[in-house]
Amino acid sequence: MSTVFSEVYGTYYNVVAKVLTQALDGKLSAASMQQLVCEGAYGDSVLQLLPALADGTWKLLTPELGTPLKNKPTMPLTALQKRWLKTLLLDEKISLFFSDEEIARQQAALQSVEPLCRPEQFVFFDRFVDGDAYTNPKYRVNFREILHAVREKRYLNASYRSNKGTIIVWTDLVPVSLEYSAKDDKFRMQAIAERKQVTLNLGRIISVEAGEAVEHVKSLKKGELAEQTLVLEIEDERSTMVRALMHFSDLAKETEKLDESHYLLTVQYDKSDETEMLFRVLSFGPTIKVREPEDFKELIRKSSENSCNAAQNFKCVCFFP
Repeated sequence: MSTVFSEVYGTYYNVVAKVLTQALDGKLSAASMQQLVCEGAYGDSVLQLLPALADGTWKLLTPELGTPLKNKPTMPLTALQKRWLKTLLLDEKISLFFSDEEIARQQAALQSVEPLCRPEQFVFFDRFVDGDAYTNPKYRVNFREILHAVREKRYLNASYRSNKGTIIVWTDLVPVSLEYSAKDDKFRMQAIAERKQVTLNLGRIISVEAGEAVEHVKSLKKGELAEQTLVLEIEDERSTMVRALMHFSDLAKETEKLDESHYLLTVQYDKSDETEMLFRVLSFGPTIKVREPEDFKELIRKSSENSCNAAQNFKCVCFFP
């Protein structure tokens, strides 16, 4: 297979596998087959899948809705998928989601598999070097407790060391999400404390404990955070549009084609991430222009002025001692 996520193992494969499984169990009927297709596939799939299954085009079902297959369909991993999984196991962050025993079992199962790439092959020239200690036992415990609270919608109590060194104790935090900053190489938790948004870096959390279930599920919606809209005009030189879609793949966005070489990209981001968003936009240079909002335009202007002043001072020092 030429891709990691092949269409062979996509939606249609899974729906047909469920149909054949019911046929092997002797439970398939015309009504149940139609229900499986409607629930698991796309809107027009009834017009494509059902006839191909029912009229014998695919020769997978008999007229009595049995099947000539002897075994239930399975989805063995391809060689490329195994290499991709082996690559993920080499990432330190994988230890946050699995126990040492689980990781050891997966590594043993993929022992003879060559990874697609290794961590040392990547060079990050625009990333801070003081990233989180992902393999630290205490960090892993805190991460999993927070992840559990987010998934189970539970309150959190946490003790936190601020950037000034003071200890802050948070009670009845409503966790919204766990986010990863590629720029900082750190995880942070978005939460609501007394109807106010707070952002806590996981590396500064001393201890955390999940409490009772949150009564009002509505308060967990991320829409309550300080969401900002950024409208960018993209000049599609050197595949800028494709690079921008990949660069902002972690954010909600919409695209609009203006002409053959210009696009509008509307991105939603958290207000607390404004500095990081500034760096991300500036990294594209003149191929991306900010249309809205005005306060973000002002950040761009100030950043450009500071860069020009720094360049002028550098010239003065170098050429006019």
